Amino acid sequence: MATPFPLAVTATGPRRRPRRLGERRFLLVALVAAIWAFYLFPLVWLIMMSLKTQIDMFAVPPLFIFAPTFEHYRATFADDNFRDAARNSLIVTAVSMVASLALGALAAYGLARFRFRFGEGLAFGLIVGRMIPPIVFVVPLFLLLNRLGLRNTHLGLILVYTAFNLPFVIWMLRSFFEEVPVELEQAAMIDGASRLRAFWSVTMPLAAAGFAATAVFVAIGSWSEFLFALILTGPDTGTLPVYLATFVGDRTINWGGVASTGVLVILPLVVLGMLVQRNLIKGLTMGAMKG
Repeated sequence: MATPFPLAVTATGPRRRPRRLGERRFLLVALVAAIWAFYLFPLVWLIMMSLKTQIDMFAVPPLFIFAPTFEHYRATFADDNFRDAARNSLIVTAVSMVASLALGALAAYGLARFRFRFGEGLAFGLIVGRMIPPIVFVVPLFLLLNRLGLRNTHLGLILVYTAFNLPFVIWMLRSFFEEVPVELEQAAMIDGASRLRAFWSVTMPLAAAGFAATAVFVAIGSWSEFLFALILTGPDTGTLPVYLATFVGDRTINWGGVASTGVLVILPLVVLGMLVQRNLIKGLTMGAMKG
């Protein structure tokens, strides 16, 4: 008479577990969807605004179904100032990114491979300097570049961006280089390669994912930087963030221009992230692994 009870327990046990697992998965999916919606909603709203007419933008309640228009994009592309700002942003971002990676890679390799006195203090000092608010350097940099004749030039802004990106690049690449076994470089040097050759032919390819991750972050910082670009450039060298600010006037705001230009400013960074997505994820996980 006592045997049915344990049978009933064993029969109902497995049925409850799938239900609990299903509930947990549902809650996890709902949480992830809510996080995605929280981060993507501003971008979706910006795209919707860029496709609305001026009347639809201020409709109450907001319109989620409307007839799209590309008049704001046509006006943006027809503006010569936009094309000049896009060219300036591309030049400054590309050159400062390459310069930061080239100089930062050599410094990071030295900190990762060589042990010398005050090495850790030097590395810590680099990142401490990066923690200082950039606005502190605006007046000194303005006076310095003005004295050197580099204000309102691409070179002046490139030098500033490179200097501010270097601490971040060094710290990022240092962690990636430390993940590459030093024995591989030693084997290459035993075969006759120099230290620089071993770095270029062995360490660099193995840390390529780390370079991709670092390049993306540096490009995002340089492409979207506003403060230095506003103070240190002029009408001929202004970048896209500075151009975007011109839509905000004293009494009116051109919301159509803000939305369409904002989408065009974000688009290159999205494309860059998609192109290096695999290396970006690999590089971030590589830099986080130790031992």
